[in-house]
Amino acid sequence: MAACTLFSSLAFVIAACGPRITNDNLEIVEKERTSREQLSKGISPKEVESILGQPTRSESTKLALETQKKEVEVVRFYYEQDGEQLELHFVDGKLISPVPKLGAPKLLPPQK
Repeated sequence: MAACTLFSSLAFVIAACGPRITNDNLEIVEKERTSREQLSKGISPKEVESILGQPTRSESTKLALETQKKEVEVVRFYYEQDGEQLELHFVDGKLISPVPKLGAPKLLPPQK
């Protein structure tokens, strides 16, 4: 309960500072993601928005699972700032991708 209160307080403090994305608030999102992952829970798009603000754009789609005959809801948030773009992926309302840092080199797929 104390962790939720602390997280909520941090989210409101950071959100009150303006729409500027910093590595500090990206780190808060990543720490929440990893700590909740251990509890089989996730951080929701609304919680990410409360820390990072509204995304520059977002898109929703359905993704077919190869191993099962069903689809899951996929949402991508895109944040753009100072010529950089950050992309976050949510599946079933939970952040599933590691949170990138500003200024970090982009990972390229391996060359064949």
